[in-house]
Amino acid sequence: MAIAEDYNFETLNIISGNLEVRLAENSLEIDAAQALRYKVFFEEMQAIPSTKQKKSKRDIDEFDHYFDHLLVVDHNKPGKVHDKVVGTYRLNGGNHKGKENFFYTSGEYDLTKLIAIDSNILELGRSCVDLKYRNGKTMQLLWAFIAQYVIKYNIEIMFGCASFPGIEVEKHKSALAYLNKKYLAPAYIRPVAVKSRYIKMKNDELISGSNFKKFISSIPPLIKGYIRLGAFVGDGAVIDYDFNTIDICIVLPTKKVAARYMDHFDRK
Repeated sequence: MAIAEDYNFETLNIISGNLEVRLAENSLEIDAAQALRYKVFFEEMQAIPSTKQKKSKRDIDEFDHYFDHLLVVDHNKPGKVHDKVVGTYRLNGGNHKGKENFFYTSGEYDLTKLIAIDSNILELGRSCVDLKYRNGKTMQLLWAFIAQYVIKYNIEIMFGCASFPGIEVEKHKSALAYLNKKYLAPAYIRPVAVKSRYIKMKNDELISGSNFKKFISSIPPLIKGYIRLGAFVGDGAVIDYDFNTIDICIVLPTKKVAARYMDHFDRK
C-alpha cells in the first residue's frame, strides 16, 4: 500500500493526510528547520551550543547555505510555519563537487575517493523529527521524498555522518567492530576518518561471538535504517564532543532506495 495519498514527482512534493513533505522555499522556512534542529539536538539530546546558537535558539552553521532543506509540515497544527515544521533533513547535491570543504562530512572524514567518482553524489545530514512525530510513517515519508530526489537528480551514492549517542567508545565497541567487519565500504568509495580524530573500529576478537540479531538491536534507529537499505560505512569512527556523539560515515548506493519506493510514484 502506498504511504502517500498525493505526490508530484516534478515539483518534489508528497502529501499524506495532514502531513506534507517538500523542500523549504524561503529563509523563513529554513529558519523553522533550524529551530526544530535546536530543539531536538540541543534541548533534547544535550548537544553543546555555540554562543550564537544558544542566543538564537537555532542550530545554524556555515554549511546550511549549500543544502536543500527537506521539511515535514503538519498542516493541522495551529500557528505559523515554525509551529508546523515537525521534521527536517539536509540534502547537499554537491553543486560544489571538487571542493571538499563544501561538505559538512569533510570535517570528520577524508572524502577524496567519493568526490572523485564520475557519478552524482548526495550528502545527507541533520536528520531530526519532533518527538510526537517520531514514528514509522514520518520516516517513510522522509525516505519516500529522498527517493524522489534521488531519481530526479540521478544520484548514485548518498553519504553522511550518523551517530551513536554519547562519547564512550567502549559502550559501542562491539557494534563498531561488527560494522567494520561486515559493512566496510569498497575501497574505491571508502571515506576514512581524518587522522587527528580517527577512532579504530576494527576488532576481530569482538566479532567471534556476535550475530546480526544482537548487532541490529544495539544500534540507533537511523543507522539501522541505513543498514537495511544496503549502506556501507567508512573506515574509523569520530567523537563529536559538541554533539555528544560517536559518528560513523554512511555510504549508501541509491539503487535499493529508489527501488524500494519506486512503486509509490507514477512517473508518466
